Amino acid sequence: MRMRPIAAPQRFTIADACHIAFGLAMIPLGITILVRTLAIAVTVPGVLIGAAFVGFGVYRLWLGWTRYQLYRHSKESPRWL
Repeated sequence: MRMRPIAAPQRFTIADACHIAFGLAMIPLGITILVRTLAIAVTVPGVLIGAAFVGFGVYRLWLGWTRYQLYRHSKESPRWL
């Protein structure tokens, strides 16, 4: 299966803002889970869940930033190109 490029969004929506906000919230939450897990008792589920929160938070921020850059680029370029 080929990967298709992400289409440029037509506008910046509330959903996009929520995705970025949740990404910003997931990173400190994941770090908190990791620190508490490592401080109290090192368990595999605790480390995996903390790392997953941090990883998904970073991914959400990357995706939100990429979509925002595509939106800004499509807004600046002429329609006929």
